[in-house]
Amino acid sequence: MAPPVIFIFGLGYVGRAFGHMMAAAGWSVRGTTRHPENFTAERGAGWDIIAFRDQQKMPDPAGALDGVAAIVSTIAPVSGHDPVLDLHADDLAGFSGWVGYLSATSVYPDKLDGICYEDTKPDPSTIRGKARLDAEARWQKLCNAELFRAAGIYGPGRSAFDGLLDGTARIIEHDGHLFNRIHRDDICRIMMAARSQPRAGRIINLADQNPASQGDVVRHAAALLGVTPPVPQQLDEANLSPMAQSFYRAHRHIGSRVIKPELGVDLLYPDYKAGLAAILQAEKPTD
Repeated sequence: MAPPVIFIFGLGYVGRAFGHMMAAAGWSVRGTTRHPENFTAERGAGWDIIAFRDQQKMPDPAGALDGVAAIVSTIAPVSGHDPVLDLHADDLAGFSGWVGYLSATSVYPDKLDGICYEDTKPDPSTIRGKARLDAEARWQKLCNAELFRAAGIYGPGRSAFDGLLDGTARIIEHDGHLFNRIHRDDICRIMMAARSQPRAGRIINLADQNPASQGDVVRHAAALLGVTPPVPQQLDEANLSPMAQSFYRAHRHIGSRVIKPELGVDLLYPDYKAGLAAILQAEKPTD
């Protein structure tokens, strides 16, 4: 019997890792990327890689989606619109398999006190958050998609170590700013668990259990590397773009009542300290 097929719109940082986990679990992987030339190893493993750019529809969407049992989209809105749905809504209409959409916790309101859980009413304050909420509604209306609202995503090749090693690290301080993170591998594990225990339209917050300031994370990473952390800067003095400023002005603590109670998943990296330790070990040069 042929293996089940999953189609991943956006084989990027999360999508590619998720594809590898699904392949290891016996699935056949198809997906889109803006850089198909970087997928030599996956093609050799039988992956079906399709070039996809924001304004270019797949050349044969019916063929690409033929026989697919599950779909995931990790592609963020572009200029306020979801490019997958703008180009392929008609092709996805009527799909009866499992669908997951990777969204973001920016759909939630700022809360100085309390925690945003899956049943917290969305009320985004930024353009990015509003675009995410619109995309969520479209995915749910079209495909009854499960929504995965991710906090700050980090992992190998994308962590506080990078800026410290290349000299670009900064510590930006703003009173009261805390945010959650989620390790890439925990995202993939939770999405796999949700697919195996599906519930159409479910919302799952992807966040660790220890919100912390950006400065605390950078200082801890510096201590692990044995280097001096950068001198802190106040937000108003940091000359950041409006988009970057909105991140530091947010006050949002994310929790989940689904990951452990419903899916039975324990995070591999419940806080940034565990995640950074694992990344450092994985990225350590070998003799």
